[in-house]
Amino acid sequence: MKIVSIINQKGGVGKTTTCANLGAGLALLGQRTLVIDLDPQANLTLGMGVLRDDLPYGLQEVLLNPTAAPLTGIVTQVGDLPLYLAPGHLELARAEPELLARRGAAYHLQEALKPIAAERGFDWILIDCPPSLGTLTQNAIVASTHLLVPTEPKMYAFAGMNTLNEMIVNLAKAYSFQVELLGVLLTMYERSTRLHRTIATVIRERFGERLFETIIYKNVRISEAELEGKPILLFDPKAVGARNYLALANEVVTRSSQ
Repeated sequence: MKIVSIINQKGGVGKTTTCANLGAGLALLGQRTLVIDLDPQANLTLGMGVLRDDLPYGLQEVLLNPTAAPLTGIVTQVGDLPLYLAPGHLELARAEPELLARRGAAYHLQEALKPIAAERGFDWILIDCPPSLGTLTQNAIVASTHLLVPTEPKMYAFAGMNTLNEMIVNLAKAYSFQVELLGVLLTMYERSTRLHRTIATVIRERFGERLFETIIYKNVRISEAELEGKPILLFDPKAVGARNYLALANEVVTRSSQ
């Protein structure tokens, strides 16, 4: 089982969109996939059309007490695919300071994930991280085997990657874990825009083979799919965004097996 945190402390770079649609793409390839909405804004939950009213508890309870509130109790299937969601909620923001005050604050999600691997047999777990480097994001990183970093072709979007990398290195030393960069993903790209082409070249020179060959082009159908509460791959499989994310799913599977 591979656990991938989709992470960038800059907001608005396509983390949530990538989590939903990469998850759907992997599921379409027959990979049993769980996506976890660790962002208190809960946009992933909204964008996948899942209601959490009938759940016995929330993800915040899972993090604070995974024994009494196991993660498997809130996992919900999305459509007919082998795609599942652990919904998020605003209450995650209130749980974060409580987590920080506890011993081993960064291990809680890792502990919550241990039983689900054996019980549900997932091939992939994708974690949608908040746009910050706080305790929730640290929990995701410590629990992960891989990181995927989306970035739009703007200088500010990837300028903070040095800070992100420094935090990961420090976390790895403090908590004695290993995590691998699966890749950097260029999102919301407009090839007709000179600025985008220029910055994409800079990003490609900096990250080399760590940059995914797949590019996610700006596509209004992705936003329309989110309004309908569906991944683009389920809303309009012929859309440019759907083809992009299915290509990404194939590339992720290939990279992870090398």
